[in-house]
Amino acid sequence: MYRIGYIDDQPAQYENYRKKLQRRYRDVELILLEGCNTREEFLEKIYEERIEVLLVDYKMAGSYGFNGSTLINYINDQMRDLECFILTAVEQDQINDGLVTRRNRYSKTIFDTEGDDPGRVEQLDEFVETLRQSADVFKRRSEEKKEKYFLLLEKRKEKKLSLSEEEEYLRLYEVLSSYGMIEKLPEKVLTTDFEEKLDKLLAMGDRIIKKYDQ
Repeated sequence: MYRIGYIDDQPAQYENYRKKLQRRYRDVELILLEGCNTREEFLEKIYEERIEVLLVDYKMAGSYGFNGSTLINYINDQMRDLECFILTAVEQDQINDGLVTRRNRYSKTIFDTEGDDPGRVEQLDEFVETLRQSADVFKRRSEEKKEKYFLLLEKRKEKKLSLSEEEEYLRLYEVLSSYGMIEKLPEKVLTTDFEEKLDKLLAMGDRIIKKYDQ
């Protein structure tokens, strides 16, 4: 099953989209991400629902203070491999912030297949196949990240991680554990080594500053 996230501040058409996809493509599940007010909350919801590809409405600034492309930019800063698509009811030329490529922008009319018009059905088929491919890439990259995580885990057990590697380890842990790909660990186990390394780095910085202030 492909888990496709859907974000829209006015999701009146969500149920229609969900039923249409479910009827035509039994391996596709459209999941509404709701109950969020901030970008951080949307990111947590993506983890919680184990989303593999994301559809985001463009015009959301009136409700959230940021539009869809700004939200995608934030999400991809945290999850580079999650491919995101803008859905919009406005003209493509009105999306001029340069944050989402044109090939990742679709009109909401992509779901309009009333009367089973062959041309429109073909367009929706092609769109869904693009979503499937994006989800497959996300899954494969996640498996590679899992391998990298275990390499870092072994170094961590030997206390050989640098600060940057520790940060990478924690980032990989957050994503992979949220998606159920690795076992969740107690919070204390995750933070102790990192905090010790950070404290040592800050102490070293303080000593350098004091030396040159004398």
